[in-house]
Amino acid sequence: VDSYDVTVEEDLGEIQLIKIEKRKYWYQDDWYLKYITVKTPMGDYLEFPCYRWITDEKEIVLRDG
Repeated sequence: VDSYDVTVEEDLGEIQLIKIEKRKYWYQDDWYLKYITVKTPMGDYLEFPCYRWITDEKEIVLRDG
């Protein structure tokens, strides 16, 4: 299980969806994405569920769950 923190200094406005992109670096480097959680400057949390294996080099669009 891995967890990553990404900080953005600029105002992103109202977040309605997020995009994530996977690139293939090794043979069979597939990974399972359960969800992505975003903490707003106001301290609110938005959860973007995925619950699937990411196997190809592609962009995934997740909507607020």
